[in-house]
Amino acid sequence: MHPKVICHIMSSVDGRLLTDRWTLPFDGKPKGELLGVYAAIGRNLGTDAWMFGKNTLTEGFFPRKFHAAVTDPSPRPEAYVARRLSGRLFVVADPEADIMYDSSDVRGDNIVAILPETAPAVYLEHLRRRNVSYLFAGPDGGDLPLAMRELAEVFGVKCLSLQGGGIIDGAFLQFGLIDELSLVVYPGIDGWALSPSVFEYMGADTMPARGQSLELLSAETLNDGVVWLRYKFHK
Repeated sequence: MHPKVICHIMSSVDGRLLTDRWTLPFDGKPKGELLGVYAAIGRNLGTDAWMFGKNTLTEGFFPRKFHAAVTDPSPRPEAYVARRLSGRLFVVADPEADIMYDSSDVRGDNIVAILPETAPAVYLEHLRRRNVSYLFAGPDGGDLPLAMRELAEVFGVKCLSLQGGGIIDGAFLQFGLIDELSLVVYPGIDGWALSPSVFEYMGADTMPARGQSLELLSAETLNDGVVWLRYKFHK
């Protein structure tokens, strides 16, 4: 059993994710007003957890790295449930086990870190001191199906909003873990071939979406030309 996963993402019309590269609204309205639509939709998806990839989290919240003087792992890695103060949980995949936390929450929601079984014991101690929960996703931290089962069974998560970036979205796609796509399209263009996109699977599989089809559930035009598309994944 794993949570229902809604991939909620905002992109330019050419599917790119770097908001500072997008062209400006035609009517002179500040770009930030349009970007706020995405956040508002995300808060109302009815999920009990939401998730970033590691790059998105560290760039926006916790830029420092934890340096372990002793790298010996715990002999018996087991999930740790910290004291919970929020209704929703925030989840992050950290396969290097080196995010330095200076708080136990992101935007008021308590953190759950997805780690490799080889995470240093001293790092796990750091998380416990910071009241950060954690679980393990195999030897390299990349077993996302296992991580989702742990989220459901240990933390009681029934529905997760996956909010990118493209690398974590691509990993979920390749594992076939996405149940819905909530795509908010900003009325602007990036245009550069090397800009990151909605799905960026980094592994050896050259067809990470193989066997998956999309059914359009709804298409809604919002203020200022923003379009919200919802799709169901069929597998």
